[in-house]
Amino acid sequence: MCGIFGIITNQDISVGKIVFEGIRRLEYRGYDSCGIVSLTDSQLIVKKDSGKIDDIQKRIDLSDFPLSSKIALAHTRWATHGPPTKENSHPHLDCTSKIAVVHNGIIDNFIELREELSSNGHVFKSDTDTEVIPHLIEEFMKQNNNDLKGSLREALKKIKGSYALAACYAEDPESIIVARKESPLVIGIEEGKTTYCASDIPAFLPLTRSCYIMNDNEIAVLKSGEVEFFDRKTGQFIEKELQLIEWSIDAAEKGGYDHFMLKEIYEDPMALMRTMKISQRELSLLAHMLWSADNIYITAAGTSFYASLAGKFIITKFLGKYIHAIECSEFKNQLENSLKDNAIIIALSQSGETIDTIEAIRWAKKKKNIKIITVTNVVGSSLTRYSDKVIVTQAGPEIGVAATKTYVTQVLTLALIALEIAKLRRIETPEEIEKYYNALKSTPQIIEKFLNENVELINEIVKTLEKSVNFFFLARGISIATAKEGGLKLKEVACRFIEGYSAAHAKHGPISLVREGFPIIFVAPPDETYQRLIGNVMEFKSRGGKIISLVAEDDTKIANLSDMVIRIPQPSDKYHNIFSPITFTPALQLLAYYASISSNLDPDKPLNLSKTVTVH
Repeated sequence: MCGIFGIITNQDISVGKIVFEGIRRLEYRGYDSCGIVSLTDSQLIVKKDSGKIDDIQKRIDLSDFPLSSKIALAHTRWATHGPPTKENSHPHLDCTSKIAVVHNGIIDNFIELREELSSNGHVFKSDTDTEVIPHLIEEFMKQNNNDLKGSLREALKKIKGSYALAACYAEDPESIIVARKESPLVIGIEEGKTTYCASDIPAFLPLTRSCYIMNDNEIAVLKSGEVEFFDRKTGQFIEKELQLIEWSIDAAEKGGYDHFMLKEIYEDPMALMRTMKISQRELSLLAHMLWSADNIYITAAGTSFYASLAGKFIITKFLGKYIHAIECSEFKNQLENSLKDNAIIIALSQSGETIDTIEAIRWAKKKKNIKIITVTNVVGSSLTRYSDKVIVTQAGPEIGVAATKTYVTQVLTLALIALEIAKLRRIETPEEIEKYYNALKSTPQIIEKFLNENVELINEIVKTLEKSVNFFFLARGISIATAKEGGLKLKEVACRFIEGYSAAHAKHGPISLVREGFPIIFVAPPDETYQRLIGNVMEFKSRGGKIISLVAEDDTKIANLSDMVIRIPQPSDKYHNIFSPITFTPALQLLAYYASISSNLDPDKPLNLSKTVTVH
C-alpha cells in the first residue's frame, strides 16, 4: 500500500509545494521513500530518495519546481518489490525519460514482462515491478501515434495484478492519465481550475471537498479543472456523480473510521487478497526448503508468536515433521546446547525490527549452519538482512499499535506455504488440495461478510461485559492460537485481565476462578476437537460461567449451550476449519475494539505499549 498524489492546473500556483504537502498527508500509507515528478517545458524533472519525507526534504527540496509547471505527480512508497532505495523510489520513467508513472499495487507477471521488454532493448534501473509500466507504455506509444491514453490501455491489457496508477507524458502538458484496479484512487476537482488524483481523500481535502470515486477497471483523463472517465476494457465513456466530502482531515486519514484500529480491522479482507498473490515460485522454494530440513523452528513475539502457533499447526498437518515453536526471548536459553545443524528457523515479525527476534536469529546464525526464513510486513527491515529468504506480507502500513491485519496475513502466508508442501509431498489428491485452496481463497469474503453484518451484535456483547474485569478465552487444537490472540487484543486495548488457554488445561487449576457470571469465550470451529470441547463448555457452564461462543454459521450444539453466540459465516468442513485462525480472529479484534471504546480508552494508543518493541 503506497500513496499517490497528482495535480494538473491552469492557475498560477506552485504545484511542487501543493503535491509535497499532499503526499505528506498520505505518509501513513508508506514511509520508506518518496518522489515527485514535474512537467516543465516538455521535460520531466524528477526528485526522489529513500527515507521518510521530512528527512528527504532536509537533503533535497522536494517542493522546489519551476512556477511555470502545471503538472506534478508524487508518491510515497511502502516497499514490496525491491528494498527501499532511491533507485526503487517512484516515479519511474521509460527509456526516453518522457513517460513518468507512479503506482500503488502489485504487478504479478512483472518478471515475464521485464524479460520480454529487456529482450526488446529496454533498460531497467530498479528492482520494482512498477518500472515495467512506463516501458510498456513506451512500446505502445510507437504504435499509437504518441497517444498516452490509448497506449496505457494497451499496456494494461498485458498486466496481471492490482494497480492504482497515474502517468504523464513530457510532450503532453494538458493531461494526466490515471487507472484503477483493486487499489484505491479518488479524483478531486476545482471545476475549471485544478484537478487532483490521490490514493486517499486527505491528500486534497484542504484544497477541495468535491470528488469522484473511481471504480475498478476505469481510466480517467485529467485536465485542468475537468475529468472524463472511461471503461478500461471497452473504452466507452462513463458518467459519474460528483460527491461532496464532509469529513475532517483527521477523519479522512482514517477513511471515515473513528480510529485506525477499526479501519485496519476492516482492511483485513483486502490485506488478505493482496497477500494471496505472493509468488508461487517463492512459495514452492520455501516448501522445498522445509521438506529438506532436518529440524525446523518457528519463533516470534506477541501477536506474531500466536500467528506462528497457528501457522505451525497448518504446516505440520501437511509437512509431517514436528516444528518447534519457541518465543524469541527464550530461543537462546532453550536451545543453547540442542540447536542442530541443517535447521531452518522461520521468524515472524510485523515490523522486522523486534529486537528479541533479531537477537535470536543473530545468535542462531553464529552458532550453527542455519537457514532463516523471515515473514514480515516491512521490506528492508533489520530482520530481513539476517535472512536467507524473505516473504513480505501485503498488509500495508499498520498505524494502530494493536496488530490486526498483520496477524491474519501472517497466518495466511504460512498457510500458503503449507499448501505448497501438500502439492510437493502429494499426500493429498490434487482435488483435495484444490478444495483447501478454495477455502483459503474464500477467507476475505467470509471476513468481509461478518464485519458488514455483526457490529450490532458485538456491541451488544460488549455492553453485557462492561463490568467484567477477568475473562477466559478457551479453545482446543489450532484454535488455542486464536484464543490467545483474541485474549491478547482485549488485554491490550481494553485493559482487562485475560487468560487465553487450552480448554482441556483450564480444568487443571484455572476453573477454580469461575463464579456466577464469569465470562468465558469459547473458540469453537467444528473440527476434530469439537466433541471434547462440548464437555468443556458444560463444565464451565455448570459452575456459573457466562458462555460466549464463537462458532461456524450452522452450529447448534455449542450454540444451544451458550448465553451469547457469534457466528462466522463459513461452511462446517475440514477445508475451512483449518483456516479458522484467519476467519475467526477478526470477530475478536472487533470485540476488543468496542470494549476499548466502552471503557473510554484510545484503542490506537494502548497504555504502556508501542508499535515495535526494540528494547529488551
